[in-house]
Amino acid sequence: MVTKQAVERRSNRRRLFAPVNFHSMQSRESLVALTRSGYAGVRLAGHFAMSEMSDRELVSLIALLRDARGVGLRVSWSGDCGALEVGCLRHLDPPRQSDGTFAWSAQQGESLVVRRGPTFLAVEDTRYGDRRRLDIDRSEPAAAVLDESRWGRTITPVEAASLHALDLHDLVFRSGDYCVGIAVRQGVWCV
Repeated sequence: MVTKQAVERRSNRRRLFAPVNFHSMQSRESLVALTRSGYAGVRLAGHFAMSEMSDRELVSLIALLRDARGVGLRVSWSGDCGALEVGCLRHLDPPRQSDGTFAWSAQQGESLVVRRGPTFLAVEDTRYGDRRRLDIDRSEPAAAVLDESRWGRTITPVEAASLHALDLHDLVFRSGDYCVGIAVRQGVWCV
């Protein structure tokens, strides 16, 4: 039998944010472990000047935001975007800027989700109003970018050539030779 105190302890634990160093987070599995430990989110240490980060670090940061949302964690972080185009990231947790405002604001209900099928990836996007659905054949090189789970991976020349369609739909975030699909991948629910 579960006592009222146990339920309250569990409820309080779910509201906690784990303080973490960005460089100590290596993958989605690190985030899954935090979720299983009962955390509601992570608080990234430091201030991130996104326009000054290396390409690999920047893409890894966006992948962390995406994967945290995918496992049900919120991310509290501080940063500045500079001239970086961030309109396609509105479904992810924004940084708090130096002046205390958020770099971008998510409208309630905005989402970008990818679900895995046996031969396709189904992307549902509500960031721009009406729901739109895109089906991407898993045999296409671009599908590998959307399905990728490693952070900060260099894209191959074949993938780079096939990313035009994903760019048109704001489904990827690119910096230099690095790229990450920004759709939140459903399928891992730990709580």
